[in-house]
Amino acid sequence: MSLPDELWRWILELGVETSCLTYKGLCCVAMTSRRLNRLSKENVLWSKLLSSDFPAHPSSSINNQSSKSLYQIKFEKDKVKKRLAERRAVLRIESQIHEHTRKIHEIEARLVAEDEKIKSAIAELKNLQNVRVASTALKVWQPDIVRSRQKQIVEHCSVPIDFRINALEMEIKLCKQQISGFFKARKDENSRLEAAKERLSKVKFHPLQSLEGGSRSSIGDESRNKRTNSKKLKRVK
Repeated sequence: MSLPDELWRWILELGVETSCLTYKGLCCVAMTSRRLNRLSKENVLWSKLLSSDFPAHPSSSINNQSSKSLYQIKFEKDKVKKRLAERRAVLRIESQIHEHTRKIHEIEARLVAEDEKIKSAIAELKNLQNVRVASTALKVWQPDIVRSRQKQIVEHCSVPIDFRINALEMEIKLCKQQISGFFKARKDENSRLEAAKERLSKVKFHPLQSLEGGSRSSIGDESRNKRTNSKKLKRVK
């Protein structure tokens, strides 16, 4: 701390200009001593932070407000905007999840209907095949008891057997194709649902998530900036 104020100012300005010193870092420096607390409040530092973190906003003072006060105001506004944007993104993804879930339930309901339909068709097909067997058996000699039973089976059938069997076989084939298509559609919707849930988990706010504005929007970006700018400092020295 024996360095003169001019040298400390140059160090702080260099840290801000090279992005090695963020607003968080400047606040931490301010807590180390009264002298650095005074130097860290100078407008030139916060003006440079304003221009780097909020380039879309003018960095000049308004109504004699200090650059630090302007930075705090814009930082809070930017944080509110991010929260609102995050909330809109969450609502949009939740709506997509609801829609995917609705489609999955609809596909499952149609699968159940097709399953019942194919079971009914298979049962009717078996009955008609029994009728055809009984009709063929009537053409040969059989005991009276067996013959009367087969005759009853044939008489109870009131539709053309061969035509109806062909129709049922075609219906069963179509049902199988429909069921196969529904299984594929359900698999695709499940994949979309899982992808939407993953996006939602990434978008939702986490207490440890960085809320810094501008180019310092993420901890990873800040660490990369520090590594890059440390090389710049070495060249300046």
